[in-house]
Amino acid sequence: MELAKEKQFYLSWKQCARPVFENHRFSLLEKDDFHVVEYQSTQVIVLPIIEQECIVMPKVRRQILGGAVWELPAGGVLENECPEEAALRELGEETGITISDPSRLLPLDTLVVSPNRLPMFPSIYQVDLSHQEFETRSAHDDEVESVASFSSDKVQEMILSGEIITSITLAILGRFLIGQKVTGSSSSPTP
Repeated sequence: MELAKEKQFYLSWKQCARPVFENHRFSLLEKDDFHVVEYQSTQVIVLPIIEQECIVMPKVRRQILGGAVWELPAGGVLENECPEEAALRELGEETGITISDPSRLLPLDTLVVSPNRLPMFPSIYQVDLSHQEFETRSAHDDEVESVASFSSDKVQEMILSGEIITSITLAILGRFLIGQKVTGSSSSPTP
């Protein structure tokens, strides 16, 4: 997949930026009195779809929000791990659904998380699942309160009612739902 012109520009900007603060999770970079936060690892997000009917989402505990929120499985790429391996690992950790074949991942176009202060370009993948894979899932990790599957109509209701509030989840779900309406079906969007 070719780098978007925005990501190319950011990588050029970053070459001349200097770190103001760094730890094992992120860096604070500065150039021309402008600051951005950059994760130390590539971020991945998975859009799990059950037989083109339902979207799987974990309800993840977020201490900073004082509760749990519906999200898509996501996280950072570990050392010696490729983005596809990380996506499958995060899917397993956050939903209990184990997929071992990375060829099942459909790469989707990236999104800019926050162009102002967090110019992250996550690797986004869609994975098509069977009802059986969802029903026979194993336990998820401790940060997840619950895992559920929702129809497209229910996801739209959850977005409008404020049950889904995280921006990256909203953007990915919105793009998927619009793609369904444009094609007039539940078929996979083209990357």
